[in-house]
Amino acid sequence: MDVRSEVLKLLASPGIDARFAQSYLPSTVRTLVGGSMTKAWEVLWGMTADGLIYLDPNGQGSSTDNWRWRLSERGRAAATGGPWEPYDPEGYLTRLRHQIPGLDPVALRYVQEALGAFNARCFLASSVMLGVASEQVFIGLANSVVAAFDSVPELGGTADKLKQALNNPKQSQHTRFLELRKRLEPVRPKLPDDLGDNLTMDAVADLLRVTRNDAGHPTGRNVDENTAYTHLQMAARYLEKMTALKHHFEALTANAISAPSPSAGAGPVVSTPTV
Repeated sequence: MDVRSEVLKLLASPGIDARFAQSYLPSTVRTLVGGSMTKAWEVLWGMTADGLIYLDPNGQGSSTDNWRWRLSERGRAAATGGPWEPYDPEGYLTRLRHQIPGLDPVALRYVQEALGAFNARCFLASSVMLGVASEQVFIGLANSVVAAFDSVPELGGTADKLKQALNNPKQSQHTRFLELRKRLEPVRPKLPDDLGDNLTMDAVADLLRVTRNDAGHPTGRNVDENTAYTHLQMAARYLEKMTALKHHFEALTANAISAPSPSAGAGPVVSTPTV
């Protein structure tokens, strides 16, 4: 259970008794964390430190029992946001692991760093970390495309230029990205579901441009909170699509390798698995 997300939902609910004293909201949180009052206080004070909640004296003066736990502006955004809410990093990562179980572990680590940087208000650092995560998934996808074109004649042509770009350490990610798009374009109508959506590739290209120009050098581009927020909301969706696309081409390669050859009496096998 994502305890922080549950606390945010509780505080956003009408009629919740959010008084400060141990017998009120802290006891409710204790139930969520499995009976440990120490852990309950750690959750509440941790969320306070992260700017999600605060204590409202509510005109009680020095008597703290009736102070109220309240959602901050950031906390309200996290409580009412969509499934990919950067202000709720634990909920974001929980959903990411669940929805993209095959996500590259290195990419996942950098997404976690991106969320941490965002909530520390280091917005350029957040987008840079997200750019690294995107590059990691992009390289995995590109390699799977090269392997598929080498193994499946029915795809048509080769991916030699993409392979050369990947193997040349002097090539920029922008060049590699362009070569991947060129190779994917002819087969895009044959891709399952919406994996051929150009918007996915455009979103990746935009994020890569945040961190590096076409020559691969740092851009020094300014990133504000709204831009970093948008990057994180979009990232989960395109990382999911790129990972699914990678698995699609890996399956094509695996099927081609395991298929009987025509000389063994079997006809050519063309398989387009559904991811």
